[in-house]
Amino acid sequence: MHETDSAVRPAVPRAGSTRSRRVKALRLQAELGIDSVGALKEQLTRVLDQPAKVVLDAGEVTRVHTAALQLFCLFCRDRRAEGREVEFARPSPALLAAAALLGASTLLQLAKAAP
Repeated sequence: MHETDSAVRPAVPRAGSTRSRRVKALRLQAELGIDSVGALKEQLTRVLDQPAKVVLDAGEVTRVHTAALQLFCLFCRDRRAEGREVEFARPSPALLAAAALLGASTLLQLAKAAP
């Protein structure tokens, strides 16, 4: 799979940053349509069991399919059940609106991440 086909792009850690060792940052693509959910699931599955905090950078998200939101809900639920941190950084208005519409804002903990 090519990086451009992925629904999640790894954020580039800053050189010498100690934070990069404790946080796994993933930048979400703008279009999280049904066609990208398979790739998104693969990316999230790779970091599901990582002990480091997972930060999903959602600042560029412009479209979110219900299947992507369901995947985020399962990912957050499973990580938190194991005592592992996950958070959304810079949640876009599109992500906030979609989560609110589906009643997922609390599970995704988007209220405290909102600007």
